[in-house]
Amino acid sequence: MKIISCAAIFLALAVSPAVFAGGDAAGGKDVFMKHCAACHGQDGNGKEAVAKMMKVTIPQLPSKEVQALSDADLTKVITDGKGKMMAMKSLSAADVTNVIAFIRSIAKK
Repeated sequence: MKIISCAAIFLALAVSPAVFAGGDAAGGKDVFMKHCAACHGQDGNGKEAVAKMMKVTIPQLPSKEVQALSDADLTKVITDGKGKMMAMKSLSAADVTNVIAFIRSIAKK
């Protein structure tokens, strides 16, 4: 019994915290840089020139307002688009989960 419980504790400690959070922020950063950074910027604060050209306000992803959205809300925006933001239908469910983990990792403190 002790061996099993020790093994379970070791396994729990060995697993990355990102797994418990539902995604891999590092993998999400790669996807974000490829598919999202052109408009949202590398830091997630939006590119003013793009916003001006498209006549939109690009939400700052690290902001409390965006961070307050549920994962389901973020998933919907990413997969369905919103306003002039195009839908990212080509992303896998794992990619979306990882992008959300990245967005959570850049939250303003």
